[in-house]
Amino acid sequence: HYFNTGWVLSNIGRAYWECVKYSDAERYFEEAYRIEPYRLEGLEYYSTCLWHMKKQVELCHLAYTALEKSLFAPEPWVVLGNCFSLQKEHENALKFFNRAIQLNPSFAYAHTLSGHEYVYNEDF
Repeated sequence: HYFNTGWVLSNIGRAYWECVKYSDAERYFEEAYRIEPYRLEGLEYYSTCLWHMKKQVELCHLAYTALEKSLFAPEPWVVLGNCFSLQKEHENALKFFNRAIQLNPSFAYAHTLSGHEYVYNEDF
């Protein structure tokens, strides 16, 4: 009963993501957001999973739906940043990661992804 909640499924997805088992992680993230489509927590990891799998269409769709849910939460901006990063538009990706940081300065993962973009730009 409790296993089929967005929180549980999202965290299982994150555990697989941390183990670099992206296909398994994607499956759990998809199920989490099917059950709780309004959920924003964990979208940053789901989007990075899609980034690693080079699933551009799915990542762009996730960014679109995340921004529809909230313009004032950091997660949708991280998803959008990952979308632009996958398209090798690192300057735009950095702008979106910085927007996530602006909305929540303690959102550590946005800082991490910003650092990756600075490395890609060789601007560190």
